[in-house]
Amino acid sequence: MKKSLMIGLMVAALVCAFALPSVIAGNAPADTMTLAVPAGAKATKTAVTFPHKKHEAVADCLVCHHKAKDKAAIKGCVAEGCHADAAAAAKKDPKGFYQAWHNKDAANSCLGCHKAKGKGPKGCKDCHPKK
Repeated sequence: MKKSLMIGLMVAALVCAFALPSVIAGNAPADTMTLAVPAGAKATKTAVTFPHKKHEAVADCLVCHHKAKDKAAIKGCVAEGCHADAAAAAKKDPKGFYQAWHNKDAANSCLGCHKAKGKGPKGCKDCHPKK
């Protein structure tokens, strides 16, 4: 009886040890992401390769994902209710798609953060390489 119980507990422990990381990783974002304009919008520059894992190491997720109440509520930037408006008229709108990355005065935009910290890419070609 004790032998069966021990074997059962060991099997359960092994299943948890190998399966649990896979379940947790299923919700984790990719280490590197390609950021492109929302569907239906015209891209004027190349898509951006974004090193998400590198940014996770230096900033709290809720700084960039500022509308989320907690990490479980995080959505992508172009999700409904976030920065989905990519229309040309919205380019200057602080809530629009363009400003989410390019507003030099917003601490939670890419350029704003890089300007404040004095490091990272600051020019168009740094993020948008030529095709």
